[in-house]
Amino acid sequence: MKHRYTYIIILSFLCNGCGSHIKTDVPQEQVGETFQTMLQEALDTSFDMVPGVSASIISDQLTQPWNGVAGYDSIAKEDSLGVHQAYRIASVTKTFVAVSILRLHEMDSLSIEDSISDYVSTTHQDILRSDGYNVEDIKIKHCLNHSSGIFDYAMGNRKYIEHSIGQPNKRWTRTEQIQFAVDHGDKLWEVNGGYRYSDTGYVLLGEIIESFFDGDLALGLRTLLDFKALGLEHTWLETLEPQPIGIGEPVHRYLRRDDVTEYDPSNDLFGGGGLMSTSEDLSKFVSALFEGRIFEKQSTLDLMLAGHALSSVYDPMTDERFKDYRYGMWKIKMFGYDGYMHGGLWGTKMLYLPELKTACVVNYTKGSMDRLIKKLILVVVNQKENN
Repeated sequence: MKHRYTYIIILSFLCNGCGSHIKTDVPQEQVGETFQTMLQEALDTSFDMVPGVSASIISDQLTQPWNGVAGYDSIAKEDSLGVHQAYRIASVTKTFVAVSILRLHEMDSLSIEDSISDYVSTTHQDILRSDGYNVEDIKIKHCLNHSSGIFDYAMGNRKYIEHSIGQPNKRWTRTEQIQFAVDHGDKLWEVNGGYRYSDTGYVLLGEIIESFFDGDLALGLRTLLDFKALGLEHTWLETLEPQPIGIGEPVHRYLRRDDVTEYDPSNDLFGGGGLMSTSEDLSKFVSALFEGRIFEKQSTLDLMLAGHALSSVYDPMTDERFKDYRYGMWKIKMFGYDGYMHGGLWGTKMLYLPELKTACVVNYTKGSMDRLIKKLILVVVNQKENN
């Protein structure tokens, strides 16, 4: 009986320690303070697993944009995290790539119904054909929504990660990554046969963008999306273009316990990842995307967000990896509102809720948790419902 009583006390302590007593229904003038308290709470309740976090919110429900940080930029906890401190955004880069492809689509420079064979080098086509891919049948749209059936060189299994850890200074090429996909995994299915996330498909999309900009992916992204007009002063493609003047040391990145900040960024650079940015810049970007300041036509955004029918033999309800992936973002529900989101391996989440006209970006120095972004959004939801 004594042991049972002790167990109940410990369980109660843990539950109270993990719970939140921060009010989410607050007056507008207390919103900023509430957001900041939530960031600190995320660190305090992480059992020292999360050293730092930054967040940015732009919303019609708020009187002004909000940016905040808490904690440190590394597990060493020597330097406080800065609001304008850049970090590798990993797969959130895919949204930038997808939007750039759709810009080319609405400019009639290409069609997402085109085969990738119209744009991808013969070398890369031959590599894919050697593993049984029918390259002519793979359309740009299949790479955009991960229905191409192309094996993911990066996360299809553990081999690429292990290889990268073993050679942290290796300068990868796109060709080597496509070859790695062929050497270490097989074709998953014929086109549109199902959903399976694929960095390989996005490095091919990066090559397609390059084909319009003399092989310069950085120039392609910067031009098609007009970084300058969007005010993206702290966003650049790492090592493929100059780092903006005045940018300090980046936020550290970790793979398990390893600090991989100094690893050559080419292991995730050519379209599946590669951008450096800040939470503030990412919130500016996704707000501009949904509010008509990137695409010239509303129909292009509608195309990006439209659902896609996959093979009738594929049942997403039985696929643990399935996400309702559109073109460059996946669709979610949050507090009853439709949302569109992308995440990155290192702990970045970028979200937009159209009905609330709200962008929210959260980045962790190490680790990740979903409850923080939900709490931040709940504050915004309460602002709407109280107006």
